[in-house]
Amino acid sequence: MTAFSPAAPPAPAPAPADAGRASRVGAGARMAERIRARLAAAAALETWPPERFGFRYPTAARLFAVTAVFHRWYFRVEAHGLESLPRGRVMLVANHGSHVLAWDGAMIVTSCLLDGEPPRLVHGMGDHRLMQLPILGRVAARIGAVDGRRQTCQDLLQAGAAVLTFPEGVAALDRRFRDRYRLRPFGHGFVHVALATAAPIVPVAVIGAEEEAPIFANPRWLARLLGTPVAPLAPTLVVPLPAKYRLWFGAPIHLRGPATPEVVARHAATVRGALEDLVRRGLDARRHTFF
Repeated sequence: MTAFSPAAPPAPAPAPADAGRASRVGAGARMAERIRARLAAAAALETWPPERFGFRYPTAARLFAVTAVFHRWYFRVEAHGLESLPRGRVMLVANHGSHVLAWDGAMIVTSCLLDGEPPRLVHGMGDHRLMQLPILGRVAARIGAVDGRRQTCQDLLQAGAAVLTFPEGVAALDRRFRDRYRLRPFGHGFVHVALATAAPIVPVAVIGAEEEAPIFANPRWLARLLGTPVAPLAPTLVVPLPAKYRLWFGAPIHLRGPATPEVVARHAATVRGALEDLVRRGLDARRHTFF
């Protein structure tokens, strides 16, 4: 005759607050695991390890977890035409709209990692003065950005990497709100690199960045004090407004010919015209800045 053992009482149902917290923790863990897996797959597409320029896999995974939150839930990024991104070496050429921090570049890079097939680790080309800043420069390098010198860009492309450049340069950071989405003249360095590496160029129109932090001043004395090319001041300081981002990836452009001044200038005008058209179409398709 066996002794009777009462059944254990059922575990109490988790409180709603605990259940919500557990759900958020689980979603965060799944996102972190997805980022690590996609980072590994993206880095494997480059024939040289990206660590040679300062990229650090564990740090990048943590930083991308932060940018993913902004990408998914703050800026609510829509990426159109990402499927047209060529495999192998590619140069992304975008309009520059973020003024205080480079959220536009971060959203492009995060979109290519999270939504690209295959996932791509895009190396942003940064102004060498910005890359030398003690905190921002180090953080940018850990996530894959590099000093935007021509030889560095060529080395990355020859290794099969994807790079992101803003040919308007730092002049775009001084653009007033009334002139938003009006492209500044392009530098020609990106054309020389594309011709030297036979890398296709994909124009990327960023819609939303110009409204995230409208600047009201850009004092030269502050730029000299900080050692930066510009020092744009916005009413939101470093916290951007939650403008909805829309990214439009255009068709690849293949440049051919000798790198003579006339040919280079003509190619730069062609790419600028394609990007202007993409920006215009993106603005026409937008119905609201924040929704």
